[in-house]
This record gives sequence, C-alpha cells and structure tokens, in this order.
Amino acid sequence: MKYDLNDYAHDWNSGTIRSASFTCGYCGERVNSEKGMSLGYHDKYGNYKTSQPAGIYICTSCNLPTFIGKDKEGMEIQVPGKNFGNSVQNVEPDVNEIYEEARSAYSVGAYTGVILLCRTLLDHVAVSFGAKDNQSFQFYVDYLADHNYVTTNSTKWIDAIRKYGNAATHRLVINTQQQAELIIKFCEMLLKSNFEYPALLGAMDEQKNN
Repeated sequence: MKYDLNDYAHDWNSGTIRSASFTCGYCGERVNSEKGMSLGYHDKYGNYKTSQPAGIYICTSCNLPTFIGKDKEGMEIQVPGKNFGNSVQNVEPDVNEIYEEARSAYSVGAYTGVILLCRTLLDHVAVSFGAKDNQSFQFYVDYLADHNYVTTNSTKWIDAIRKYGNAATHRLVINTQQQAELIIKFCEMLLKSNFEYPALLGAMDEQKNN
C-alpha cells in the first residue's frame, strides 16, 4: 500500500524524537515512545523541524518498529496497524492460530483475507468440537448451529461469514474494513463463549472446591 505523505514529513533524522502514543501492531501493547527515527523537514535556513509526531517509532514493550504519520488529508497512518479485536484465552492452538492470523491480516488492510480466514476459523472450531474433517463450509455451519455452539440470534452472523467468504472465493470481490470488523467481532464472541468463559468458570469452581 502506498501512502501520500504530507509536506512536513520527508527527511529522516534518528535519535530521541517527538513522542507518540500508539498501540503496537506486533505485541498489542499501548505504548508511548520517543525512540526511533523522526520524519520531518528542513526550513529555509537548513534547520531540521518536526511539527508533529512522525517517523519510525520503536515499541517500548517489544522493541519492534512502527511507522507513525499523517497523509495530506490529515488522516493518521500507522504501519503495521493495530490488530482488531482481542486475544482469547484457553483456545485450541490451531483455532487460536487462525484467529490471530485474521487479526494480523486486518492490521495490514487485507480485509478480504480476513473474511477467508474467518471461514477457515469456523471450520477449525467445528472440527475441534467433533465435526468430521474435510467437509463443506455449510456442513460446519450447520454442525455449530445444530449442536448449540451458537445461539439462535447468532445464525445471521454465521450466514454473513458464509456469504462474504463465498463472494471472496468465487469471484473478484474486495471486502471492506467494516465487513472485516464485523466478522472478527463475531469470531471473538464465538471463541470467548465456547473456550474462554467455560475455562474461567471451571477455574472458579476449582478454587471453591479447594
């Protein structure tokens, strides 16, 4: 993706720079950093200026680089962007891997990839709950619904994932950021209700018994 930067950010300068707060796209931590390489401009006297936080910032948590700046319309740019949604605890490793990959795809604007990954996520969830492997997507949707892993009110969400996924698979359709956000929110809800919350209640019961 190409970004058209504004006129006040075109010369690099390393060292301690104007601080910026951001959510790191690598580790997910909210940080404030003044370490990295700034992006500013030279005035007519040759003095280096920075009128706003812009440049490559080093995350104070994981030490990985993030670009922060604004385009000509004043819209903020962050590359890599932050992952959408939240991590889920106590999830099967293969299911969690697909979920986190979908969140990462969102951070780089790969919204069609998010849709396809979320369809794969539902396949993984169904298989982890006992569904047969190598079945159709519709089979897995029916399995989750028939075995009460989703509520009646959630069937519309799953149907949306099926429709988005079919469109992205069978013809050239570019999915939108809004569609990607909607699907990640649903997947997060599905994983939390079937993995994280039951495990949390189990831990609480175990503490009571002890």
